[in-house]
Amino acid sequence: MQHISEIIEDILVEWAYRVHDGMPNPKNALHIVQLRESMEELNLPSKVIYEVIENLINEVDNTVPDKVKKKAKQLGLIWKRVGYGKEGEEGITHKVEDGKLVPVEDGKSVAKSGEEETDSVGKSMDIKMNPQDKDGEKQKKKSSLSSTYAEKLKSSDRIFRQKNRDNKTKSTYTLPDSVRNNPKIPKKYTQLLERMLNTKSNIADNTHKAEYYGLEDVGGGNLDSGIGELMTMMSTTMRSNEANDFFNSINEHLGKLKAGGEKTHVSEKWVKAAKQNRSAILNLFRDRFGNDYEIEAGAWDVEQEVRDMGMDYGEKGYSTDVFFKVKSPEGDTIFAEISLKQGLTANLHNGTVGSTFKDFDLPMHLKPSTYSDNQVANNDNYLQNNQHNIREFINTLDTTDPNFEELLAEVAKEMSPNRIANQEAIILQFKEMIKNAQEDLLSDGDLVVDRNYVGSIRQAGEKTKGGFTEGRKETLKPFVVLARLQSKYGDDTATTFIDQQKKLSKDYARSLITEIGQSKEAKDVVLKSVQEKLPLKSVADGDEDIILADTALTDKTLKAVFGTSDWNEIKENLEVDADSDPPVITYVGEIKGKEKIIPISTIVVREDGIAYRGAHKFEMKLDSSFGKRVKDASAEIYNPQEPLPYPVGRTKPSPTGGRDVEI
Repeated sequence: MQHISEIIEDILVEWAYRVHDGMPNPKNALHIVQLRESMEELNLPSKVIYEVIENLINEVDNTVPDKVKKKAKQLGLIWKRVGYGKEGEEGITHKVEDGKLVPVEDGKSVAKSGEEETDSVGKSMDIKMNPQDKDGEKQKKKSSLSSTYAEKLKSSDRIFRQKNRDNKTKSTYTLPDSVRNNPKIPKKYTQLLERMLNTKSNIADNTHKAEYYGLEDVGGGNLDSGIGELMTMMSTTMRSNEANDFFNSINEHLGKLKAGGEKTHVSEKWVKAAKQNRSAILNLFRDRFGNDYEIEAGAWDVEQEVRDMGMDYGEKGYSTDVFFKVKSPEGDTIFAEISLKQGLTANLHNGTVGSTFKDFDLPMHLKPSTYSDNQVANNDNYLQNNQHNIREFINTLDTTDPNFEELLAEVAKEMSPNRIANQEAIILQFKEMIKNAQEDLLSDGDLVVDRNYVGSIRQAGEKTKGGFTEGRKETLKPFVVLARLQSKYGDDTATTFIDQQKKLSKDYARSLITEIGQSKEAKDVVLKSVQEKLPLKSVADGDEDIILADTALTDKTLKAVFGTSDWNEIKENLEVDADSDPPVITYVGEIKGKEKIIPISTIVVREDGIAYRGAHKFEMKLDSSFGKRVKDASAEIYNPQEPLPYPVGRTKPSPTGGRDVEI
């Protein structure tokens, strides 16, 4: 059993860690709250926690006159750091003012009710110290939100610090208190951000995964981009000075890490994007709701959080990333849904032909399976008709020749231009195949070197270094490398084979684009993908808004760009220009009396792994000219409102006739 002195030491260490503005002070209300949290982290019984805190807060300030102490005792009141109140009940009932015991009502002194002197700290403290707490759980302030917003991460701070010992950054980051204690943000996300900023990037330890930090139930859990969404949601609930402190403190910490050669999964680009997103969202809200509105809560795209805000999650938009509960000037509750993009060059769709057209029956010659079968057949025909040349090339290939190393490196770079790791893998696997083939040809001069042979290499237990399998891609790939290398050594047959495979890939891509341009059904599939990734219909219908960096894409923006915000009208005028290079989705219609053609998204169909992968990528990217139109329209409609602080409280007209001022 742990000795009492060790327990006290653990409490003091944990308490000091939580207090970020100096030494723990028993007379500081916030420090008392942090002391309670420290003892809860150590799993101390609630009775012990209560008694420790009571002993601290019931020490009456020496400045309180004896006659006041006597009066309070007669009324059955106890000292609660900021005033007197009933033992075991919330809040205080009396304050000490001008040497007198003065009653208070609803947290306000009767003697000074006109000065709006709210005793929120005292009330909050008393709630947290209620001896009725069960199993160490703190009571929460009364709120329309459920306890979900007060939930912490699954692992305690102490356990996480132990787990993160090897990945801890040299510089320790702590969030500003205004952020850590913001009731409009789920508590677990402030913990998450703080932990991520104190953790070096280490993929081997899964530091990019939510589970590493104790966050569960968030889909795939990859946080590299998700943390940008969270910072946007968090900062949007803050006032300007709080948001400035928030972003400045993070950037200062990241600067220290960069100087020390360290890196976390919270990157500067996502901090910048979050700052821009916040500005665009606030400008949008100011335009939509006026000055006198309030953001009551923010949520990530997590079903329970959204439902706790009071919204029906089943009615969410196609691509909503963050949600806000807004109280309008008229007192109505409005749920704002925001889809976030890092910028105006966002990828709208990054899939394969198969996944994009999974619910559509493409013509037989355009089915991905048909293309893959043709690719394999071409490869097998080449191998069958050129066995003599292939065996002779392998037998005479000098893998110690510097020229071989140089040409193989060229082939690897041609096959994977931008990925060094892929190039290294191509070189390693090919060398393993050649080594095995040269050894086997010594004992069998008639060895058939084909895909079956490559598959058998792995089946022979001692020959597994190359990692080959019997799959199409894995068994085709080494022969594509072989043919490309043969071509560089002057084999015209190999050159013809590679050129044929490249042509097969390009012809397929061109035929698919033509089909999209000519077939209404195929075009609808593509437009559906646009709708899902760039949810124009949801935006046009007012169901959600898209924030691209500092730009707002809304129903108003659509009307400014297209001359209408009616989705059916917009959709009817969307076309696929298959002759453009690259092909592009365009809007063709009359805007302000003039016929306009507005490019929206480029389309790229390409095989990532020509001649061996057997599947084409289908990518769509926001057209730069469309992005500029949206940005210009957004800037014209949603003028920047800073430095007017957000969220604004109640306002009154400026006495000088300028901006309204906050009261």
